[in-house]
Amino acid sequence: MTARPFVIVTLLLLTAAPAGSQSAAREALDGIDPVVLLTQGKEVSGKPELKVTRGRFDYLFASADTKAIFEKTPERFEIQLSGACARMGAGVNGNPADYAVVDGRIYIFGSDDCHKRFVAAPAKYLPKPPAPFPTAPADAAAGRALLDRALQSVGGAQRVDTVTTYVESASQVQQRPAGDVTMTIRTLRRYPDEIRVERTMAMGDRKQTSANLVTPAGAWFLGQGRAYPQNADARAASLRDYNRHVLALLRSRRSPQFRAVRLAPAAVDGVAVDRVRIDDGLVDVTLNLDKASGQIHSLSFVGRNMDAEIGDYTILLSDFREVGGLRLPFAERALFNGAPDTFLTRKIDSMSINEPIDDALFQPPAGGGL
Repeated sequence: MTARPFVIVTLLLLTAAPAGSQSAAREALDGIDPVVLLTQGKEVSGKPELKVTRGRFDYLFASADTKAIFEKTPERFEIQLSGACARMGAGVNGNPADYAVVDGRIYIFGSDDCHKRFVAAPAKYLPKPPAPFPTAPADAAAGRALLDRALQSVGGAQRVDTVTTYVESASQVQQRPAGDVTMTIRTLRRYPDEIRVERTMAMGDRKQTSANLVTPAGAWFLGQGRAYPQNADARAASLRDYNRHVLALLRSRRSPQFRAVRLAPAAVDGVAVDRVRIDDGLVDVTLNLDKASGQIHSLSFVGRNMDAEIGDYTILLSDFREVGGLRLPFAERALFNGAPDTFLTRKIDSMSINEPIDDALFQPPAGGGL
């Protein structure tokens, strides 16, 4: 599946530091005491001598008492979401001077537009706890059986597990208020944990090229000749997006944290399917298998759409072709909350497996690290 970072290029360039730069903690909330703000609804300036550094931010306090309250339960009073933009989520840093209090929590934003949209409808953008994972032993056994059926439908466990590299080129047309945007995406993977996604976005005569790089050493957005390191939350979000892919999902069953469980059968886009929910500790996706053939019909998960709203995605898979002994989909049609979605709808133009990839493409940016 494609990931979100190319949609937020402008915000990212405004809020991230280039690789190699040392980011000192920034003053939070323009120096306003967060405890007074949340307990009394007042904006009272804190004192520099009463400072607590937590994460990326320095918090100032008006009195020793409010400082002590903060230190006792900092998670209640600090900026939420690790300082990410409350609308866009991990991957876009918020401005610690641009804040809002919603339901007794402090959130910050990457732009005025993000602030306005979030405050108008915070429920659209805030992550919700996942549905409880079923624990009945019978459902776990049936889930493993369904997973085995899915593996067989793409070519078998042995062939899936012997994949060392994966390269695909894909294209899509996104519908945006300013006009359609044509996107070409090249994804390069070296299993188990190196990913590079290169994008070229065209709107009229304008083109913009960028990339995301994820390695065990860290994660970076690469654009305009610079490298912007991602924090741990943003790296996890990138991995979550990129691993919602048939091959990555099937390979994830080897993770020590992997779980699979059968869900009740259903109909997806008019097709009767068996469902197996899988979770490897990072990615939580339901595979929907065509009851008749066992082929993976679609993927279901909770994700963000082009406007960063959180909702239910279904990716309908089709045009399965043989590549390197595996049968994989070359077409993906997305539904978001049941409606057609161009953000994650795409066509695979080419795909290759187990071909060499230049080591240099996975090298961390010079001087950059997390």
